[in-house]
Amino acid sequence: MKPSSLPSRDELLALKRKYDAIATLRLARARGGAVAERGTLRALAEEFPGALRELDTLPPAEVARRRRALARAARGGAIDPWMEWMVAYHATMRAALVIKVKLGKARPVSDAITRAVIDAAARGTGVRADRSFVESVACPPRGRLNVVVFAHLGQRFALPADEIWQALFPSRRAARF
Repeated sequence: MKPSSLPSRDELLALKRKYDAIATLRLARARGGAVAERGTLRALAEEFPGALRELDTLPPAEVARRRRALARAARGGAIDPWMEWMVAYHATMRAALVIKVKLGKARPVSDAITRAVIDAAARGTGVRADRSFVESVACPPRGRLNVVVFAHLGQRFALPADEIWQALFPSRRAARF
């Protein structure tokens, strides 16, 4: 996977756009509107895997706080650690999903298949995976890709995976991912 780097202005603006969309969807629903169209939700989830969890669980005040922080960061202000983690989360989850689709039912995962899915993930997401990541995606613990993604993020950022999870997807539950 690519080494840690601060998010670009474009990446910060993309995250801001995600939270703007979440705020808009929430506001429409709060005003008695219908649940968002399936295509709208699908597009949000494809661009930002995990965004639907945020839509369902992030308190409105947290969505507003993130929007303000991202706007400041995009104007040259401080980039908070969670912003880097969120950019990495979305990219890593997109890579995991590409790998999962490309692997299909192939088990065990041969060297040739591993190389092919690593290349496909890099082309499709810009994320460079390794064999260990591919094997973990092929058989994720408890069938949960988030476990694999957050384990990877924990290694990448030298932090406990649960600390990153809690920063990105705050929850009161003990077993979050």
